[in-house]
Formats: sequence, structure tokens, C-alpha cells
Amino acid sequence: MTVNIKREQCYELLIGDQKVCIDTILRIEGEGNYSKFYLSDGRKIISCRTLKYFEPSLLDRGFIRPSKSAIVNMNAIQAIDFNIHKSIRLINQHQVTISRRQIKPLKDLFKAAAQQS
Repeated sequence: MTVNIKREQCYELLIGDQKVCIDTILRIEGEGNYSKFYLSDGRKIISCRTLKYFEPSLLDRGFIRPSKSAIVNMNAIQAIDFNIHKSIRLINQHQVTISRRQIKPLKDLFKAAAQQS
């Protein structure tokens, strides 16, 4: 008897000359015209593209943009503080600040997601 296990395909993002599965991306930080990718295995990859370049392909696949200088994988979020610190804590304990303009949209997004669960 043969058992076929269907593996879910990983969406790969081309960063320079490297292909990276987006599931391994924890966060992306923008610094001027460069983007720093922080991966779950501890690697960092720097791209000469802006966050705006990567944003369309990531926001439809479970990523959020809590500020002008960051994109975060929603699966990597450990905790969110909308009250005092206004930040997101990731599974690697890194803190990402939420901008003033993004607090209400993110609250609404997570409230809707909690109601669906």
C-alpha cells in the first residue's frame, strides 16, 4: 500500500539571488532604499529593494505593516500591546513598534480574526 502525503507548496520570494519561503520570514525592516529580512533560522538577508516593493506580494499572504519601517509575519506574533507600549512581540522576543495611524486598523483586523476563530 502506498501513502501519498501532499505537501503544501510554499510561496517563495526572490530576494536578490536567493529564494526564501515566506513562512520562514519573521519580519522585514526598511532602512532607506534597503530591506532587512529576519528569518526564523536566525539568518538576515539584505535586499536593495524598498518595503513598498515587497508589500503587495506579502500583505495578501498573512503579513501586516504595523509601521512605515516594518512588515511582520502574523504567524510570528507572540503578543500585541495596543495600550501602553503599542508594540508587537514576535516569537524571537523582538519588539516591533506600531505607528499611531495603524493602531485602529490593526485592532479591527485582530478583532475580526478573533471572531472568526
